[in-house]
Formats: sequence, C-alpha cells, structure tokens
Amino acid sequence: MKLLHWLLITPLVICAELPSPSTLIDALSADQDYSFVLRLIQRSKLVPTLNRLNGSTFFAPTNDAVKKYRRKTKSTPSLWDYAFNDDSLADNIEYQLRQHLLYHLLNYTLQDFPSSITPHKTLHFPRKPLDPPSDDPPPSPPWLPLPGGLLGGEPQRLRLFAKKDSHYVGVDANGSGGAKVVKEVVHTDNGDLYGIDKVVDLPLSLAEEVARNPKLSIISRLLPKSLNDTLQNTPHLTLFFPTDNAWDALDPIERRYLESGFAENDLAKIVNLHASTAGSDDHGLVGWSETWSSNDLTNFTTIHGHTVHVNSTDPSNPTVSDRPIVQKDIYASNGVLHTVSSLLLHPSIFKLNAEKYLLALNATSFVSFLRAANLSHYVDDEHDGKSWTILAPRDDVFTMWNGRTASLLAQNDGIPNNDTVELKRTLQYHFIPGLLRPQDLEDGTLIETELIEQGLNDGRQKLPVSVRGNGKDGRPANGNGEIGFGEARVIGDPVEVDGSLIYVISKLLDPPLDPIETSLSTASYSTFLTSVFSTKLDETLRTSPSTTIIIPQNGAWSELGLVTDHLLLPESRDDLKRVVLHHVLNQVVYAGEGGLSESGEVEQSMTYGTLEGSDIRIDSNRIIPSGGWPLFSVPINQANILTRTGVIHDIPSQGVLIPRTVHINVGDLAKAGKASVMIGLVQKAGYGGVLNGTLRLSDEWMEEIGGGVVPIIDRRKGRTDDKDKKGKLEVGWTLLCPTDDSFKAMNLTALLSDEYQLKRFVKQHIIPVPSVPLISFGPDQQAARPIRLENGLAYNTLLTPDSLYGGVVITSAGTNPDSFRVGIKGVQGKQSEEGYARVLTWGRTTSSSSSSLSVPAHSSNDDQHHLYSPSNSPVQLSPLRSGVLLISRPLTPYDEGWWAAWGQAVAFGLVGSLGISVFFCWLVWWWKRQEREATYEPLGGNEDD
Repeated sequence: MKLLHWLLITPLVICAELPSPSTLIDALSADQDYSFVLRLIQRSKLVPTLNRLNGSTFFAPTNDAVKKYRRKTKSTPSLWDYAFNDDSLADNIEYQLRQHLLYHLLNYTLQDFPSSITPHKTLHFPRKPLDPPSDDPPPSPPWLPLPGGLLGGEPQRLRLFAKKDSHYVGVDANGSGGAKVVKEVVHTDNGDLYGIDKVVDLPLSLAEEVARNPKLSIISRLLPKSLNDTLQNTPHLTLFFPTDNAWDALDPIERRYLESGFAENDLAKIVNLHASTAGSDDHGLVGWSETWSSNDLTNFTTIHGHTVHVNSTDPSNPTVSDRPIVQKDIYASNGVLHTVSSLLLHPSIFKLNAEKYLLALNATSFVSFLRAANLSHYVDDEHDGKSWTILAPRDDVFTMWNGRTASLLAQNDGIPNNDTVELKRTLQYHFIPGLLRPQDLEDGTLIETELIEQGLNDGRQKLPVSVRGNGKDGRPANGNGEIGFGEARVIGDPVEVDGSLIYVISKLLDPPLDPIETSLSTASYSTFLTSVFSTKLDETLRTSPSTTIIIPQNGAWSELGLVTDHLLLPESRDDLKRVVLHHVLNQVVYAGEGGLSESGEVEQSMTYGTLEGSDIRIDSNRIIPSGGWPLFSVPINQANILTRTGVIHDIPSQGVLIPRTVHINVGDLAKAGKASVMIGLVQKAGYGGVLNGTLRLSDEWMEEIGGGVVPIIDRRKGRTDDKDKKGKLEVGWTLLCPTDDSFKAMNLTALLSDEYQLKRFVKQHIIPVPSVPLISFGPDQQAARPIRLENGLAYNTLLTPDSLYGGVVITSAGTNPDSFRVGIKGVQGKQSEEGYARVLTWGRTTSSSSSSLSVPAHSSNDDQHHLYSPSNSPVQLSPLRSGVLLISRPLTPYDEGWWAAWGQAVAFGLVGSLGISVFFCWLVWWWKRQEREATYEPLGGNEDD
C-alpha cells in the first residue's frame, strides 16, 4: 500500500517543479493549501478521472475548509475523517466520498463567473448509497461518472453567483450561503481550479430537506414514517409543499385530525397532490425552475392524478395553480422542492367522516380499537350505509380506565387483541342505530344499541338514558340539560358529521354482564344469591335467554320469617328451587312495559310464565305469584338493571313470590323455628291436626268461641244460611309456638303426666282463625302473617270456651311498628306483665293458589269497600290464615282460684238471698198494716145520724 502511494505521488512532485501545471492534479500538487483535498482525491481513486477530463472546473476546498468541515461533522464522523486514517477500511470503494468530490466538479470551464444566480450541472449523479459500505475490490480505473440515478438521468445542480466583487459556489435560490472563492483561478490544460473556503454540502434527500426547512415544520411533523420513506427513496420527485402558514386555512377539526397520528391515508393524498414524478411537459422528469416555460404555463401531473399549472411569466413571482411560490429550487438528492403559500387541495379529496372527526375529538384510542376489532366500517366513508349515534370516550378516559374490559387489552403496549369477542361487544355497545339528537332523549328511557346479544335471542342490547334539565315544575327537559348514557356523562355538545352524530362521553361503557355477575355487586341481593347457589341454579340463570329476574332484597325475605327459614333448610331444597325459578320470567319486561308503569299511571294487568312453570301476574307495579296467600302482592322496584340475557327488577320489601307448587304447613314452620318441644306437646295433647291442617271444629263450637260476632257462612254459596240450617265453616289455625329454649324453666315431666293440664296448655296456644266477610279487596299488607298483628287486637283460643281467660291479646312492644307482644286476655296486675311473651317472628302456611280472591290493585273504591250485611249477597270471605307465631316463652293458662271460680257466685247468692228475705219480711209487715187499717170502725156509729 505504501509503495502504491509513493508511485502515485512521485509524478506529482516532479510536475510541481515544472513552470506551468498541465492538469488539475498538477495544480493541486503544486499548492500545499490543497494537500488535504488531494489526499481525499487519492483515497477516493479519482486521480485517473481528473487526469482524463478535458475542459472542466474544479472547486477545491482549501486545507482550512477541510479542517472546518471535519470539525463541523466531529459529532458524527464522516467518510472525510476515515479518508485521513490510513489504517481504516470502512469503505474500500469510497463511494460517498467520491460523489461528494464530484459535486465540486463541472464538466466544462467557465467563460466568466456569472453575475446572476445560475445553476450549473456537476458530475455528481445521485444514486442510492451502498448500504452497508462494501469492502469488495473496486472496478478498474479510470472511474468516470455514469449518467442515470435518482434525478431522471440528470446530474445534480450547483448554483454560482458573483456579488460585490466576490464569487460564491453552492448558493441557494436567493443567493444566500455557499462557499466563497478565496484563491485565484488556476488554468490548466484540462480545466480550471478555484479554491473555496468551505466544503459544499451535498443536497440531502427530499425527506431530509423538508425536515430541516424551518418553514415546513408542520408538514414535517405530520408526515408518518411511511411517507418519510417515500420522500427518502422515490426518484425524480418534484414537490410543491405548503409552508406552515398555509395550514391555517384548514378547519380546526381537520387540522386536529391530521395531527392525530391516524391520518396516514389522507396525508398520503395531500402529499400526492403536491408531488409529481412525471416532471413538466417535455422538460425532463425533475421540475427545476430552469425547465419552466417563461411565456406559457408549465403543467405537472401529480401522483394523485390531478394537474397543477406553474406560471413563471414573471420570474420574480412564479405561481403554481394560482398560489404564490415562496421558495423555489431547493435541491435534493432525489428531486427538487418548491414551497408554496397555500395547500393545493382538490375539494373532492379531503372529506371528513365520522372516523376523522373522532380522531380530531381526541378519541384516537377508541378509533384504534375499532380498527383492531375490524369495526371501522361503522365510521368510514360508507358507514354501512346507515346513520349512527356514536358514544365516543376520549383518550384520557382510557388512561384512567380500570374497568373489566381493560383485561381485553393485550400486554404488548396496550394493543387490543383482535380476536377478542368481548372487545367487539364493548365497542358495538357505543353505537346506536339512527340519529338521536338531544331533543329526542327522555330521562329514564332505554335505547337500543348495535350490540346484538345471543342471550336476548339475537335482540339488541339496551342502554339507559338520563337527562337532567330545567323543565317546568322541576321535570327534566328533554335534552335541555346534562345528558348521560349508562354511567357516562356527555361532555360538550354533540357533533353531527357525515350522517353520524357523535357524543363525547366521560367513561367507557361496559356492556351488561350475565345476571349472576350483575347481581353479585349488590349486597341486598345476598339472600337470593345464596338460594341460587345452594340450589345449583346459577348456570340456569346465567344462560337462560330473554329472561326477567325479579330479585327480592334481603328485607323482603325477612318479612316471610319462618317461611324463609323453612325454605333455607337442606330438606326444603326442592321447594327453594321452585321459589327461585318462580322469580324468573321467561321473557324480557322492561320498566314501562306490561304492567310496569314508570309514571304511576294504571297499566294493563299482564300474566307471564316463569321458569318454575306456573304464571305470575303484574298489575300496576305490583306482582302477584301463583301461590302463597290470597290477596298477597308485593311492589316491584323498577330497577331496570340490564343483563346479558335481559333485565333485573327487585322487590324491596313485603315478601317473596311463592308458587302454587310449594306447600308449607304449620308443622313445617314450627320445625323451621326450632320448636320441636311444642310440636311434641301438640301431638301428645291430640291436636296434631293443627300441624298438618286437618283439624276441623263443629259450627256450634265456632259460634261459641266467636262470641256471636262471626256468622256461620256457607263458603260454597257465599251467603248466610237460614236460621234453621247449619253451615260448615272452614277455619285456619295459628299456633303460638314457644322456642325450645323457653321450656327450660318449665317442668315438662309434670305437664306431660297431667293430661288435663296438658290439653289446657296446648289449647291456650292454638288460635282458630275463621273466615270473615271481606271489608277491602285491596292488597293485604299483612298477607304473609298468620294473623293480623295490631296493638290491642284480641283473639280467642281453643281454651276460650273453658275459661274466662282463654283468649289472647296483641300489644305493641316498643317503638318498632313490627315489634309485638302476646299475652292472656283479661289478666291484670303482676300476673298480666309476667304472662306476656315477645313475638320473635312469624310464618304463614301457603295455599295452592293466590288468585281466587285477588282483585286488581286499581279496582274502584266501590269494589274495594264491600261491607258485610246479612242482606248482601253474595258475600266474599277473607282467605283462611294458618301459621305460627314464634314467641319467647310459653303462655301458662291462668288459674282463677276458688274465689274467682266459686266465691263470687256464692257471695252473690248469699247477698241475693238476704235481700230477698228482707224484702219479703218488709212486704209481710206492710200487708198486715194495711189489713188493720182496712177493718177499723168509729165507736159512735154514723155521724149523719
């Protein structure tokens, strides 16, 4: 290598001693100020090339110029640095270095340095660089530049300009910049040599020229990588790019859309409208200004297919399609760049659709999810040929999103999983068919979304709407207020664009879950859910399509008392299963439909089937089961809790729906109350028929305990019998049932050994409940209770015919309206207080049907108040009541003692007898006195005589 180096430079040293250099290489060798550039020429193997040239111009950087250039590129070492390192073989061909040197070389000599800005053709034909640099052997010298490359076969241009007695090389179109000629021209046999104070930079690619132009910062920022790559590598491009001020003409929404990062297609259209690869008419492929016609329009066909017209008849004020050209001829390695003051947009090209508007409204994440889920057809130019109301969450919503659908996003940089069905469900839940403007929305309504649910038999999932406004009388004004969809609030005014209406919302809408998942979040549903899981019905409720589930809240179960306790026993699992399924309607009933009134107005009564098999009836927001108790109905809270398979409403209080297939007797209730001792006593006393409802009493006995108040009524005829005809009156039984623990203080052995006292004890705890004429046909608020519980209400028991103290009385206990005591009627003093027991809970036996005496809740007042009178016919009787009152202690029958039993009667008899004797004596005395007075005669005879 050193030998070759010596052989190359030896001729140059000899030539330096000659009085006149014969070649450019000789001239460079003769001047030590060109030693650096000479070394670079040798390294790039251009010595044979320069020697072969005949009539050329070389603008040679001086040593100072090379040093400055190396310092300029110190942070990013260039091939000029490697060229000074003999041990470096970064590039054996030194292609880039050679191309840079050829850019300083013209293939002709200058007659005179031009006084105006004049472009000249260099020997640099830009091509794509070797990547990576090659260490293969170079072709054999001499290497002459080959036409072709990225400028349509044209060489790169270099502008020269003489100003103020100075000459400049590589100035811009305005004559600024460039390298100054600092040494006298040296004429040689094969060309001229000019020494310059700077290394003239090679023009970069169009992408790089655009990026470093301060007046093109907006378009540079907007260009995505794919378009940057296009500007980097596409050959013979002519660009008419808009300056920053040109973008102010766009609508702010359009501008925000283009800046969203998702406008690649439209940005490509914009670039293609401002770019041409075909060049001007018959003037080559690159549209340098020197190719423009000076007396006519020069036409360029853009990549998009439109034609733009350059008018340069006034060279100082050229225009393109009537827009002023701000700066022309910014040279680049693959074309030329002209800047213009306005966008060259065709009206039919740039059209805002829903997707673009969403991007402009900062809903880019929402749009990216739509694209990932292949749902862009809802928001593109066609939008499925339909109008949509779009509920779009902004990007900041997703940054705070902790909802369950967040799990649908893949772990890789938050990119959604394309195959996730749940993601599509979530996105479709944000689209509503048609245009729903604010004035079309009403508070509390449900609207159909684009989400098609299999659980709704391929019906559309609903979405609740809320409107808060300032209407008359405090009513919400339609749309005149804050609008909400589901749990999200609307932010700002809606935007209508391209057949779609967009509402920006404050959070993402999660589509409804299955009924079990939905109800798990409500603590007051825990008893119902416990029943569902214990009967293994959870999967049935999850998957049964198009269902309405009416869930009793925990308070509703407590109203049933012992009935609830019975249903929750392991041996009552089948009954509990029937009860649960009776709460599941086999169709979807939303609020405002089929007996569910939103306004409180009377709705038509509707009957619905249930998964249990029997029907229920909904009448004016009250629900009537198929079984349970006559006149029993409970209010429905129209919760409208949406699920994947329908809707959930709930029962806040007053009971649970019992189907007619569930039969619960007194014995079942007593067992549920853990009153086994009392059950044994009742059976031992011979009243086991009370436990199973088979005990019957005669009419005469019923008349006796009824105290003449309860008439004998033939239930089959519904009227009173004739006086001389006996009727058979049905009766229910309510057992006052002490708990097992309450018997601990009682001598059960003595009680069981005394049959008389045992029967008296048991009869004291059995209340016969006959049917009585109905006073009201409205819903019975105490229908789930075995007897009516009111302060001061007294009841006869089976002990009443045998004892003056056989009855019981109900009194209130404390301030709680549902807290009561029961005690023996008529007992006073200390024994009265000790004789009371607290009512712990209750339970009523169920019947096979609740509809026989059911009357619509909206019956007229005349129907509701039908007072009994013997002359009225027919007579409606109240339903029979049977059940259990679980009490805190036994009620011991009151023993009157000898005085209460006989003393009062004997004393009354004695006093009566004495009174009669005294009266008789007085009467005899009075009679005898009258007798004496009647026989008296005067002694003197007749006075007249």
